[in-house]
Amino acid sequence: MDKLLRLKFAEILRTLDGREYIEAVIAFASAPTIQGKKPSSLMNFNWCGKNTAALWEKYGKEICESFKLEFFELKSDGDSKLILLYRKKLLEWYVNHPRNQSFLKKMGYDTEATLEQKLNILKQRFESFCPHEIGIFLGMPVEDVEGFIEHKGKNCLLCKYWKVYCNPKRAELLFNAYDKARNNMAEFLVELNESRMAKCCQTYSA
Repeated sequence: MDKLLRLKFAEILRTLDGREYIEAVIAFASAPTIQGKKPSSLMNFNWCGKNTAALWEKYGKEICESFKLEFFELKSDGDSKLILLYRKKLLEWYVNHPRNQSFLKKMGYDTEATLEQKLNILKQRFESFCPHEIGIFLGMPVEDVEGFIEHKGKNCLLCKYWKVYCNPKRAELLFNAYDKARNNMAEFLVELNESRMAKCCQTYSA
């Protein structure tokens, strides 16, 4: 995202409140998933500042329905809520891909389990630590998840949305697609807000 667009988008977020604010935050953060470029997005809502956790509780379901997303709470405590936003068919296809299925089996997931059952296992593991297999659910190449485990998070070839250990060219293509999705969403939200402001000015000046 170029500097000017980033500044405009940040300024818009400062002016928004309530549902409009949390909707813009979700739209931008999960843009690659909304646009079908990524099976899921992980978001953390907290009780500080604009109290995104409370806003999520109040408006989250409606917003997900408007974006045609499913959601699953992976963790909740006194500080925050960790929510997985996903496209069900895309996520099912991804976790059931033979290569990913094989990895998940090694991690203790039944190959016959439904997506909901797998998500429940993932949630149980989040009670104690952040499980490595979250990478699979987020659409990361399994080779990179395995590489992260093998190298203990060190000596990666590339690092952006995740640490890359195999096929950096493929990773760059994915990173560019995610960046473009977020950039497009930011542009849309900026244009939408500017249009609203223009209408408001016309109303008051009439």
